[in-house]
Amino acid sequence: MKKTSKDLAPLAIPHGPPIESTSEYFKSRMETSRMIKKYPVWDVTRPTPQVLIEQARRDLAEADQKLAIKREEEKNNRSTMDAKWHELREKETLLKDSFISFNKFIRENQEKRDRAQLKMQADLEILDRKTQETEAMKARVVEMEEVKELMEKQVQDYAIYEDYLMSVVQDYPEFKQPLDVLNRYEALAAAKTTLAERQERDLEMLEDARQEIAALTEEKKLSIMGLNNVLADLRWRYDKARNRVLKWELALNRLKETAAKRHVELCHVKSAIWSLYVKICKQKGLPIDIKPSDFEQQLVVIMRALIELRRIYQIAQRRSKEKEGDLKKTA
Repeated sequence: MKKTSKDLAPLAIPHGPPIESTSEYFKSRMETSRMIKKYPVWDVTRPTPQVLIEQARRDLAEADQKLAIKREEEKNNRSTMDAKWHELREKETLLKDSFISFNKFIRENQEKRDRAQLKMQADLEILDRKTQETEAMKARVVEMEEVKELMEKQVQDYAIYEDYLMSVVQDYPEFKQPLDVLNRYEALAAAKTTLAERQERDLEMLEDARQEIAALTEEKKLSIMGLNNVLADLRWRYDKARNRVLKWELALNRLKETAAKRHVELCHVKSAIWSLYVKICKQKGLPIDIKPSDFEQQLVVIMRALIELRRIYQIAQRRSKEKEGDLKKTA
């Protein structure tokens, strides 16, 4: 018996007259042509490995072509960006130069302004000084005018003396002008003053000489008496000094003996200090760079070593006490 296969897409026969179904037929044809045709999987042709390789090669070639295009675009973009960066660097350099020039311009303007201010201040100081000098000169002019008025008044007051001198010149032919009369008067007055001063000076010299002679005589008497007293005193002091000299000579001999003993002891002490310093340096591995004569620095080194030993002793004593305490606690 023959099996009939089931129609998966049966034909739908329209009902009604065919004229009425014509529009629906053409509409369905147009929709069918627009629809994507799908075939079952068993109807699609399976590609072979050669086809897949060729397809992969074709995809690779397309990818290489696209990559080359992208690289060319990247290269062009890179050159464009480099050009832009170069342009930006040039602009940056120009901007820096403009800033530097502008800063220099500002600094020069500031210096000019400072110089102008200093000059203005100096001019003001000069103006003030000139103003003060002008005021001083005005005051001086006023003072000189007052002096002029005073002198004119004095000239008017002393005009009678001038008339008197002119009359003297006329009466005495040895005077040719009033100035000769005044010179003669001044010479006579100066001679009178000089003679009076000389007489007074001579009298003072005589009185001083008399007083000096009296004082010298009294002084010599007192000096002789004083010399006698000094002689007696010197004799007494001589005897006393000789006794003290004998006493201090004995004391000096004793001091020399004591100094000799002290010097020997000091030499022994210096030798002991040097040997102790050398031992400490050898124990500590220090260089012996102090001179044997510089015992003060040697004592400094010895003192530091003793201080360190005392610290070590204190630390050891403290640790021993701590150990004894621990032992007591454990017991």
